[in-house]
Amino acid sequence: MALSTSFQAVASGDIIRIDTLEIDRGYPVVYARRLNTQYGETILLTLQMGEGEQNVRVYMPKRYAECFADTDIEKINNSVKLYKLFYRGKQGTAFLLNLEL
Repeated sequence: MALSTSFQAVASGDIIRIDTLEIDRGYPVVYARRLNTQYGETILLTLQMGEGEQNVRVYMPKRYAECFADTDIEKINNSVKLYKLFYRGKQGTAFLLNLEL
């Protein structure tokens, strides 16, 4: 990923709750970052909302964040793998998500 694109992906976009995403819509993942928060280690994803719309960022729930290896994050950030995040709704208090190529 070009340096200018990386800067824009990191710096742009409001942080939103996952459950504000549209159900069953695929959001391209343009950047991923591993963070340590007061709740532990997590992944912050930058999602492309649509043509002409500002990117948004979402924190992945811990059970999903544990699935990301450093190599997965590198592939996302270098555009080697183009994933889409799908929000499938909730089951109780748990978010149901899919990450697809």
